[in-house]
Amino acid sequence: MQTYCFRLTTQSAFGTPLVGDTLFGQLCWAVVHQYGESRLNTLLENYQQQPFAVISDAFPAGYLPLPTLPSTYWKPTDPDKRKELKKKQWIELETTTKQAVTNWQEFAKSENALWEDLVKNKLIEDGVEEKKALEIAKSSKKIKQDQPHNSINRQTTTTGKTATASFDPYTMEQIWYSPYAEFDLYVVINENQISLDEIKLLLKNIGQFGFGRDASIGLGKFNIEQIDFHYPEPNNANAYLTLANSAPQNLGFNKNRSYYQITTRFGRHGDIAALNQNPFKKPIILAKTGAIFTPKQYQTKQYIGNGLKHISYAQKNAVHQGYAPVIPVAIEFKK
Repeated sequence: MQTYCFRLTTQSAFGTPLVGDTLFGQLCWAVVHQYGESRLNTLLENYQQQPFAVISDAFPAGYLPLPTLPSTYWKPTDPDKRKELKKKQWIELETTTKQAVTNWQEFAKSENALWEDLVKNKLIEDGVEEKKALEIAKSSKKIKQDQPHNSINRQTTTTGKTATASFDPYTMEQIWYSPYAEFDLYVVINENQISLDEIKLLLKNIGQFGFGRDASIGLGKFNIEQIDFHYPEPNNANAYLTLANSAPQNLGFNKNRSYYQITTRFGRHGDIAALNQNPFKKPIILAKTGAIFTPKQYQTKQYIGNGLKHISYAQKNAVHQGYAPVIPVAIEFKK
């Protein structure tokens, strides 16, 4: 299997965060629409043993999530800067290849600082004066805002014309990125099952139709292109940094040298299945993106995790991506 990187540029607001397991679900629906349900069934036959594709979260271009590690693993810093350090979430990809893991927090950036730098550099590349680019960049942070909606009476096709049909407004959160924002998406592909060109087409289709909630009213649109990617493995690599939510159980990891936070995914079916009587999946507990897992015997891997089945009462053949692409890291463990 081979890991490829794709550069995403957003074209609209988003109703759903660009996370790997959700992207994988929409990729499966894209297979159905492009190649038919029988092709998807073939791709999922051995999903628990050998996935046809493993998708990461979409990260700010050129950056990776800072690993989930106890503070004792980071280079000692001024205690007065503790709050500032907690905000640092992102480490530049190039820096991870040049600095020991213990130094990563020192070079990491907060989300606001990261977007400011990315937008400024993009504008300067496009010929904008540095002072003007910095001014624009400072106002180009990710924004979450509530979008007003109103319930419609399906009999009258209005917000209500009778005493029993009342004005019933509500809001839904939308995520807005700078028009200069770019993201990197890492996809591990089993080219014995699906080709790189097919994956490119499927991702392009998702971007054109829209990803996630409210795609039918214009949200979740993006453009995509493949970019060169090669991550050099450290000579003394001994652990994996995950790039998506994952299910690491029964894989023989050293529990004393593995660090992660958990998240509960309350999934729901997408596409036409979202209109079924029961669109909800069973809750799933996963290790969050940015986890560190250490095998008892290190081997080079493109991904780790498990493919999850039996996650839906309504759709018996549904699966959930419990796999995650990984980056090799070398950590000097304390125990």
